[in-house]
Amino acid sequence: MDIVVNKVSTNWDDIPGGLTWYFIGQPKTGKTTAASRWSQKGTKGVLLLDTDLGADFVDEANVITINAINPPFRDLKKNGKIITKNGQNQTELIPPTERGFKYRSGANKGDTMPVYSMAEVLSWLRKSWDKLPYDTIVIDTIDEINKWIEASVLEELDIPAMGEGNWGADWGLARRKNLDIVIKFQKFIKQHGGNLILISHSKATTITDGKAQLSPDLPRGLGYSLTAKADVIGYTTASKDDGKFYISFKSYDERTVGSRLRPLAQKDLLFDYNTISKEILTYKEENKNGNIQTS
Repeated sequence: MDIVVNKVSTNWDDIPGGLTWYFIGQPKTGKTTAASRWSQKGTKGVLLLDTDLGADFVDEANVITINAINPPFRDLKKNGKIITKNGQNQTELIPPTERGFKYRSGANKGDTMPVYSMAEVLSWLRKSWDKLPYDTIVIDTIDEINKWIEASVLEELDIPAMGEGNWGADWGLARRKNLDIVIKFQKFIKQHGGNLILISHSKATTITDGKAQLSPDLPRGLGYSLTAKADVIGYTTASKDDGKFYISFKSYDERTVGSRLRPLAQKDLLFDYNTISKEILTYKEENKNGNIQTS
């Protein structure tokens, strides 16, 4: 078998596919709204997995509400009695419309709303992707997923709180479970050349040695692991001067922010897909002779 060696030659005439973007910022800094349009197709190309119930008022967003990592089951009953087999209670999947949620706004306000688990959605995407119009998947937010995972870890290890596990076993297990979900979605999106967007709130800014510390509002180990997996990490802000939202890709030691894409590295830009696209597609750099060339 011959091994094919690919010589990398970046072409900035098109936006690379298979990327993982990570948007980190304080609440109400435009993360969900901007992410819902992060495609050349606009909102038509984006599927938003809403774990935070925060997308209700994002116009034209394509939203699936998520409330668990894995699908919930309940005891199977007949005539009000639990059915057993070989001494074991038989179970059935709880239908998405019977998981206790209702629409909070719109024409269906007050009606039963279907909700799903991350596992169910990923399975559906694997089977249906080629028939779907999307090229971008948004997970909003990773923070909420981590809460579910930490709750499952407490139950699994039979401990009262995170930090009570022996030798950090609880933190390690939670980190692995979180990364497993992200890696599965990353692998899927890379296979299809789309985009994956992760969203997290940022920790309250602290000052250490006169420098601002910026990171996702997650346990330290998990935050660093997730940012290491991302290709582009942006810190979002709302401007008091003009009321617009901005995103920073400026990286230094105290910030888990930055970009592997040269056109975005070390820049502050309007938090808007078209602005970011233009910055990439019009990127120029100096060659070794000092001449300006389009990559």
